[in-house]
Amino acid sequence: MTLLHPAILLGLGLAAIPVILHLLLRQKPKKLLFPALRLIQNRRKQNVRRMRIRHLLLLLLRMAVIALFVFAIARPSVPAADYSPSLRETLTFLGIVAAAIAAYYGLSHLWRTSDMPAHVVQTRRSQLRGRLVAAAVLLTLLAVMWPYQRRVAAELKSPTPASDISLPVAGVFLFDTSLSMEYQQESKTRLDVAKEIALTHLSDLPGGSRVAVADVGNDHPILFQSTLAGAKTRIEALELRPVRIPMNDRIRACVRLHEDDRKRTMAEQGAVAEDQRTDRYLRRVYVLTDMSRSAWRVGGTSRLAEELERLKSVNLFLIDVGESNPPNTAITDAAPLRPRVTSGSEVFIRSTITGVGRGEEEQIVELLLDEGTGRLLKADQKSIPLADDAPQIVEFGPIPINGGPIVHGQVQLVSSDPLPFDDVRYFTLQVRAPIRILTVAAKLEDADEWNLALESERYAPKTIRPDRLPETDLSNYEVVCLINVPSLPDEDWFKLGQFVQRGGGLGVFLGSRDTGFAVNYARDEPQAFLPGKPLVHSSPGLQFIRVTNEQHPMMQAMAEEDLIGLLESIDVMRYWKVEPTEGAAVITEYDDDSHTPALLERTHGDGRVMMFTTAVDLKGYQREWNLFPSPSGPVFTFIAFADELVRHLAQDSDVLLTYDAGEQPVLRLEPSDEPQSFLLQQPEFRQARLTLPAGETLLRIPDADVIGAYVLKEQSDGGETVSGFSVNAPSGESDFTRVSVEELDGIIGEGRYQLAESIGELQENINIADLGRELFPLILAVVVLIFCGEHFLANWFYEDEPGTLPGKVSWQAKSPESRPQSVLEAT
Repeated sequence: MTLLHPAILLGLGLAAIPVILHLLLRQKPKKLLFPALRLIQNRRKQNVRRMRIRHLLLLLLRMAVIALFVFAIARPSVPAADYSPSLRETLTFLGIVAAAIAAYYGLSHLWRTSDMPAHVVQTRRSQLRGRLVAAAVLLTLLAVMWPYQRRVAAELKSPTPASDISLPVAGVFLFDTSLSMEYQQESKTRLDVAKEIALTHLSDLPGGSRVAVADVGNDHPILFQSTLAGAKTRIEALELRPVRIPMNDRIRACVRLHEDDRKRTMAEQGAVAEDQRTDRYLRRVYVLTDMSRSAWRVGGTSRLAEELERLKSVNLFLIDVGESNPPNTAITDAAPLRPRVTSGSEVFIRSTITGVGRGEEEQIVELLLDEGTGRLLKADQKSIPLADDAPQIVEFGPIPINGGPIVHGQVQLVSSDPLPFDDVRYFTLQVRAPIRILTVAAKLEDADEWNLALESERYAPKTIRPDRLPETDLSNYEVVCLINVPSLPDEDWFKLGQFVQRGGGLGVFLGSRDTGFAVNYARDEPQAFLPGKPLVHSSPGLQFIRVTNEQHPMMQAMAEEDLIGLLESIDVMRYWKVEPTEGAAVITEYDDDSHTPALLERTHGDGRVMMFTTAVDLKGYQREWNLFPSPSGPVFTFIAFADELVRHLAQDSDVLLTYDAGEQPVLRLEPSDEPQSFLLQQPEFRQARLTLPAGETLLRIPDADVIGAYVLKEQSDGGETVSGFSVNAPSGESDFTRVSVEELDGIIGEGRYQLAESIGELQENINIADLGRELFPLILAVVVLIFCGEHFLANWFYEDEPGTLPGKVSWQAKSPESRPQSVLEAT
C-alpha cells in the first residue's frame, strides 16, 4: 500500500479529541436516597457494567471516524486488482447477516412470549446481541474475508505502483483508421469521437510531456512529435483509410518506440550509477478503436503479450469508441460471373447483401454500368426482403454488353444508413474479341460436335488436318485443340510446345483406339509439356466421372451453373488409361478401381495444357466411348464443358479486375519491343504515369488503395483505353463483431491493459495504472457505516425497558409468584 499524501497521517493525533472530551465532560455521579432493595442493587451493578462497555464502544467509534477521515484524505492506494466481492462472497455475507437477524428476532420473540421476567429477557437479549455479532464477525472472516483475500492476492501481478504523478508523460496515441470507424452516431463518426477524447486528454497532460501519433493505415515509423501542438495538428488531420495493418503489429511498434526511448533516456544519465538511474517519463500507449474483431489478428502468436510483460513500465489503455450492435446494411460482394466477355454477349452480375440490426425490411438495390462513355447508367434494379444475419444473393441479368474494352459497374443501395462506404460495391469486366481457336483433327468430321458447341458460344474455330500444322502460324491463335490425333512428328510437337510456352493453350482429346497414342505421345518431345502419358485404352464397361478438384476454376464455373451433377452422371464406356506426368494436376477421374484420371492439366511456361482421356465427337458415341456429345446426352453440359475448357486454356478465367484495398492489381497487356507508357486515371480525379518494360506482359499497379474505378489509357493525345480495374473495401470492414475480453487477454495479456469507454473512465484507469486502486471511496463508505453505528449506540443509552415508564420500575410479572419477595410483602 502507498500513500499519495503521507504527511497527512500526522492528523491521526486528532483521534485523541474524543478521549479528551470524554474525560473533561464526564459528569460526577450524584448520591440519591433509594430503598435498599438487594434486587435493585444487583440490577444497578449489571447496568453499570453494560453502560461502561457501551461508553467504551462509543468512544472507539468516534475515534475511528476521525482516524479514517485522516487516512482517507492521505489517499492510500493498493495494487490494481479486482477488489469487488464476487457473487458467491456477496451471497455468503448476506446469508450470514440474514441468519444473525433471524436468530435475534426469533429468540427475542420466543422469550417475550414465555413466562420469563422482563429483566431476564432484557439481559438475555443484550447477551444475544453480543454473541451474534461476534459469531457473525467470525463467520464473515472465515467464510468471506479469507477466500476474498486469497483471490485478490492471486490477482496481484506486481507490487503497488510507486509512480511519481508529477512526471511528464511519454504517450503514443494509436488510432484505428479503418473504414468501420466511419460509422455515424449523432452526426459523428467513430473517428471523430476518438479524436475528441484524444484532444481532451492531450490538453490535460503535464508540462514536458511528449506525444507520438500513429494509425493502422500504414506501417510508417512512429516518432514523437516535437511539440504537443504538432501532435494536436497530426490528430486533427487523421483520415479513414481502406487498408489497415493488424492492431497487434502497430501496438508492438508503439511498445518498441517506448523501449528505445527509455534506453536513450537512461543512457543520458551517464553521471548516475546504472542501478540508480530512473526513467523521466510515465509511459503510456492509448489505443482508440471501435473494438471490431476484424482489426485484430486473433489466434496468432503471443509476442505482443510477451513484450508487454517484459516492459512493465509501459501501460496500455484501450478506449472503446464503438457502438454495441449497430444497425447496418452492407453490400459485401459484387462481381460478374465472367470477368472477361465478348462484345455483344450477355453478362450476369451477382451480389451479396447483408443486414444487421434492421429487422425484416425491403431493400432496393440497383445496378449501374459505364460501357466506356464515362457515365454510369442504370441497367437493372431489384427489391429484396432482408432479415438480420441472413445474407441475400441478388443476381442481375442477363445484361447485354456492347461497349468496351472496359466496362465499369457498381451495385448500390438506394437508401442510406450510418455506414456509407459499404452501401456501394464496384466491379470491372473486360470486353474482348472472341477467342481465336484452331482445331486439329485426324478426320475433319471428328471435330464437328466440338466446333458446334463452341460456335453456340459465339466462337469461330478453324479446323485443319494434322498435315497442315507445320505451315500454320500458331501466333494467330490463342487455343489449339487436338482431337483424336494419334501421332505427330517431333517438329510439330516442338512447335506446339513453343506455342504453349509463349502463353497459348493446348487441349488434347483421346477418342480413338489407335495405338499411336501410347507410342507417339510417350516420346520425350511431347512429354516435355503434356500432362499425361497414354498407356492403354480401357475395356468396355460403364464408368462415371468424379470431380476431384472442386476449387479448379473450370469446375467452379460449372458449379455456379449447377452442372457438376450432370457432368458426373455421364455414361463413359471407354477411355484411355494415362499416367500423370510430373507437375500435372488431376481435375476429374473415373470411378474405377484405379481412379484413372479423366481430365488433367499442366502448366508449361506462360501457357497450359489440358488432356481429356475420352472422346468428344459423335463417332465416339457410335463407337461406344461415351454419351457426352450425343443427342441423348446432356447437351448443355457438353457446351458448358467446351466453353469453360477453352476459356481456361485462353486464361480468361484467370482475369482478375476487381480487387480489395491492400491487394496489388496486376494487368496482363500485349508485349511490345519498346517500353510502353500509360496513364492511370484514378478515383478522386487523380492520375499516375506508369511504364511497362519492353517484352513484358504484366503491369503491376502500385498504391491502388482508393476505393472506386480505375482506367488505364495509352499516354498520348486521345489515348485509347487499354484496361482497367476496380478497388473495394475489404468485406470484413462491415463486420462489427466485437473482440472479446478473452481474446484480448490472449493477445495483450491478462491484466496488462485497461479498457475505457469515455474520457472519465480513461482518467480513472490512468490513476489506477499510475498509483494503484485508491481506497478513498471504500474508506468513506466505512466512515458512513461507523457514523450509523455511532448514532445507533448513542441512542441505545437512552432506550427504555419494554413496558416501563421513564423513572419507574416495573417487573411485568404475569403472576404474583413471579415477583420478588420484597414486593409481595409490600403489597
